[in-house]
This record gives sequence, structure tokens and C-alpha cells, in this order.
Amino acid sequence: MSDAHAIETAHQLMVDDLLARRIIQTPDIERAFRRVPRHAFLPRPFILPVDPLLTQLVETDDPARVYTDIPVVLRRDKYVTCGTPSTGALQLELLTPAEGMRVLHVGAGSGYYTAILAEIVGERGTVVGIEYEPDLAEMSAGFLARAAYTNVTIRAGDGALGIPEAAPFDRILVSAGSGDIAPAWIAQLADDGRLVFPFCHPSMLGPAISSGVILAIHQTDGHLSGEFIGPVVVVALQGACAPISDQGALADALQRWFALEEFLRLKLPLRITLKSGGPRPKVPTGVFWEHETPNALMWIEPE
Repeated sequence: MSDAHAIETAHQLMVDDLLARRIIQTPDIERAFRRVPRHAFLPRPFILPVDPLLTQLVETDDPARVYTDIPVVLRRDKYVTCGTPSTGALQLELLTPAEGMRVLHVGAGSGYYTAILAEIVGERGTVVGIEYEPDLAEMSAGFLARAAYTNVTIRAGDGALGIPEAAPFDRILVSAGSGDIAPAWIAQLADDGRLVFPFCHPSMLGPAISSGVILAIHQTDGHLSGEFIGPVVVVALQGACAPISDQGALADALQRWFALEEFLRLKLPLRITLKSGGPRPKVPTGVFWEHETPNALMWIEPE
């Protein structure tokens, strides 16, 4: 068992590493990562992967060991995890949360990244977390209460539905791989709001794991724009927007996107529109990349 000094040293070294790799770049996000102890938001014994393919797990009672850039398993049966600090930090940098904001956190898990959001938005802000697994929702609520976060509410349910009665949200963070853009997320997003989530297809590592990219969406005056950042491998979202097995088209579309970015040597602007259930929205003529999902159309805007 590590003593308090060893645990805190490991904690700060983890954040130092994220800074050195330029994953954390914002002072508020750095401050939150330094203040929130990861081990305090994880069940014991800590269950850690031994290999990159996540095929072997080891249990430990040493809190210092969770301060590395690896996922920590929360549920063995469904391989629900607390995601890697680097992926969490990257998503937060894209999300740009700030003091006083109202944030929805989909896939709260054990509450670690929910606590980091609560630190960033402060007492004038609010974080509403939703977790698919009822036992994890109860666990995260307990961890957050013990840490004295009074600006956080945790609910159990399907994150793809959001929480309409608590909307609108300035920011929506999704901490698991989604196969599509949930219409509820856009409907519950305030103007000038941002939604960040892993846009994923099932991974060859198994049905509980998904791979893809992070999709950062910005809504302004009812229009959606976005960017892809990746690749990422994360636990799959459960519920209505879980990655589905026939999403080979997404993997192909993402490969074409990154090949195009590399060829053109620039970041490509992404336009998005949700389907309304009526006629298929029109994609402008002359686009050289587009992708359709059950809920949305996205394309590169022609110049």
C-alpha cells in the first residue's frame, strides 16, 4: 500500500506527463486534474489491464498504480472502464468548459471525469451526469458526495436520451464510444454550445470496446460544424447509440477523411445536419467527402 506522499507524487507526475505531451494545455483543466484524485473515484481493488489488447487484468490495492495513462476496469462482466487520462483530457480541451457553465456528462462511470468537470465549472456552474449502469450511477453519486461536490447530480439511464428537463446545456461530454449523433444531444445543446464524443465503430478487441475518432461539434445559430481528432479506442456506449456491427462504412469514411487531410495538409471543415424524419437533407454539390449515419449527414463544405 502506498503512503499519501507516494500517491500524491504519482498523481502529480501523471499530470506533468499530460502537460509534457501537450494533451493538457488549458490552466483550468490542469488545475482540475491536479486537484481531483483519480483513486478516490475508483472501486477497490483497482483492476488494471496488463497488456494493450486488454486480454489480461490484474488486481491491486495500491492507489499509486492508477496514475498512469491506462483505463481502470469498473465492471469485469461488461468491461466498463474509467477511460485513460489522455483521452479524457483531450476531450476536455476540445469541450472548452468554463466557470459557471451547465454541463451534461454522458457515461459518468465512477465519477472521475464528472468531478473534473465540477471543478472546472465551479460553484456557479452545474454538472448533470447520466450513467447507463444503475450500480455505477449509485457508486459515482457516492464518490462525488464524499468529495463534497454540491454542484453535481447523477442519474441512471440511457445517455442517448440526455436529460431534457435539465436542458439546455452549454457543454455535453460523452465518455464512451457512440455509433451516431444522438438527436437529443443536439436538441439539448444551447446556442454556442459544444458537444464532444468518441464517434466509433465496434473494435476487433470485442463488443464492449469501440474504436474511431473524437468528434467535436459546435452549434451556432442552429448550424452544426465539427472536427475529427483521433484515433481513439474507448469503451462502447450502451443504449440507443451503441456502436453497431454493420458500421464498416464509418471505418471506411474515417480512413478516407484522414487520407484526404494528409494529402491536402490542412484541417478540413466539417458540416453536419440532422435528419428530421422527412425528406433526406440535401448535401451541396461538389463535395469531395460525405458520410451518412441513421441520424445525420456530414460533409466537407466545398470552397
